[in-house]
Amino acid sequence: MLPFTPTSIIDSLLPSLADKTFPRDLITTVVFMVTLLIARSLVRRSILRRRDLSAEVKRRWLVTLRNIALGISVFGLVSIWGHELQTLAVSLVAIAAAIVLATKEMILCMMGSIYRTSTNVFSVGDRIEVANIKGQVIDTNLLSFTIAESSHAQAHKGTVGRGITLPNSLLLSNPVFNETMLGSYVVQTVHIVIERGDDWQKAETVLLDAAAAIVSEYADDLARHARELSRGYALETPTLEPRLRLNLEDCEEIALHLQLPVPLGQRARIEQRLLRDFLRGMGDANGISEQVPN
Repeated sequence: MLPFTPTSIIDSLLPSLADKTFPRDLITTVVFMVTLLIARSLVRRSILRRRDLSAEVKRRWLVTLRNIALGISVFGLVSIWGHELQTLAVSLVAIAAAIVLATKEMILCMMGSIYRTSTNVFSVGDRIEVANIKGQVIDTNLLSFTIAESSHAQAHKGTVGRGITLPNSLLLSNPVFNETMLGSYVVQTVHIVIERGDDWQKAETVLLDAAAAIVSEYADDLARHARELSRGYALETPTLEPRLRLNLEDCEEIALHLQLPVPLGQRARIEQRLLRDFLRGMGDANGISEQVPN
């Protein structure tokens, strides 16, 4: 609960007429301003009556007089109303703090929008991952952005392919992975585990042959994309051929990690095609298990 109410704010901004200090300060202000105006008027008239001064000197003295009178008036008013001004300042600070607390999330969302726009971290149509949510950006605005969730099937996950609206404030506290920033291809990794007694050499050959057949279907476009990426971002030419790594961390299994470039939006289809070609090539699916790809 906030430590003040609208009534208390109004009371602090507008001094009560019943307060004895208010009439005293008001009368003092009137007397002070009248005295200052009379004194300024007398001095001004005295300057204008001086016959031994030139017009330029009189004009300079009049300007100096005006500035001195203005400074004295400001100093006098601050001295008279100092307590009321202090009360007003405290009230304004309290109001500002309340506004900031009430609109904290909205301010963070606006800051996130500024961050997104200034850094060009993503735009509509990009495929991103933020806060463990993957999908394609379909809308952005000042407070939020909307993505179409990736329809890639994942273990222990129900509905996919949903539209998700996220606040821009997430961009200030979470890294954003933009798969589209460097072009229309990404390196997909498929993990397959076989038993130690299985023919790992045959599994490796089958996987590489299946991957090579898939990559050959878009090899020309992939090579053109690699050249554009190398020129545009001064990067080394990315991997164009499928590669396979073995992992022997488990004493009873052999992990095969296949990496190949795939077009965005076709990762799930190519993964399923690879798995089916692998199973057909091995001739027997017993003892073989597929893990979720990166």
